[in-house]
Amino acid sequence: MILLNGKQLSQKIANTLKSKISVYIDSGSRTPRLDIILVGEDFASKKYVDMKMKRAEEIGIKTVLHKFETNVSTEDIISEIKELNNDSRVDGVMVQLPLPKNIDTNVILETIDCSKDVDGLTSVNLGKLFKNDPSAIAPATAKGILKLLEEYDISIDGSKAVVIGRSDIVGLPTAAVLQNSNATVTVCHSHTKNLKEISKQADILVVGIGRAEYIDKGYVKEGAAVIDVGTNRGKDDKLVGDVKFGSVKKVAEYITPVPGGVGPMTISSLLLNLFEIYERNVKRY
Repeated sequence: MILLNGKQLSQKIANTLKSKISVYIDSGSRTPRLDIILVGEDFASKKYVDMKMKRAEEIGIKTVLHKFETNVSTEDIISEIKELNNDSRVDGVMVQLPLPKNIDTNVILETIDCSKDVDGLTSVNLGKLFKNDPSAIAPATAKGILKLLEEYDISIDGSKAVVIGRSDIVGLPTAAVLQNSNATVTVCHSHTKNLKEISKQADILVVGIGRAEYIDKGYVKEGAAVIDVGTNRGKDDKLVGDVKFGSVKKVAEYITPVPGGVGPMTISSLLLNLFEIYERNVKRY
C-alpha cells in the first residue's frame, strides 16, 4: 500500500510556483493578486481562508481579504465582486463557501468574471470543463486529485473510475477531469442502488460524501487507488475522512491519508490556477 502524499506534492508545487513568480517580479512585472471574500464568523471558513492566504503570501502572491458581516445583503457582495472584476490589478476572485443562508450563493458565484474565477465554480468554467475545453479553470479539488494521480503514475487512461458524491465543487468536476483523461467514469450518490457492487469495480475510487469513515474495504477493489476527499470529526475529535483508512488500506494499492492527502492539494491547485491566470494577464499586457 502506497500513501499518496498530498502534503509533499503540495510543497513541490509551491516551490515551483515561487520560482516562476520570482522570475516575473525580477523582470519588472507586477505581483500576482488574489482577492478573497469572507462572510460571517464561521470558524472553519476563517481557518481555511487563513491557510490559503498564508500559503499564497509564502510563494509571492498578494492576498486581499474582503470581510462582511453575516447579515450582509447579496446585493452588497455583488457590488464588491463587480469592482474586483473591473480592477486590472486583481487576477483571481474567490468566495469562501459555504455562505450564510440569507445569501444567494449561485447568484454570487455567477457574478465573478469567469476569467478571474480562480475556484472554477462559475457555470462558464464548469461547462468548459465538461466540454474538455483547455481554457477551462478547473475547480481546485478536482485539479489536485488529478495532479496526485499523475505524480504517482497511476494510470487513468482506460481505467474504470467511480466517484461517490455529485457536488458541483468536488464530485462532478472530478468526474469531468477523469473523463477528460480517458477514464470510464461512474458517478454515484445517495440514490444509487448497489453502491457497494459498483464501487468495487473501480480502479480509481474517489469519495466525497461528508460521512465519517463510511467506506470500508467491502467497497474497494483489490489494488485500487482510493482518493478520500472527506474531512470529518471522528472519535476524540480526531480528523477523519469518508474512508475507513485502517480497513481500506488492507486492499487498496494507493490511498490518500486524512489529513495530508487531498486537502493540501486543493490549496496548491487553487494557487496554481491563480498563477496560470496571472501568467496569461502578464503576457497579454
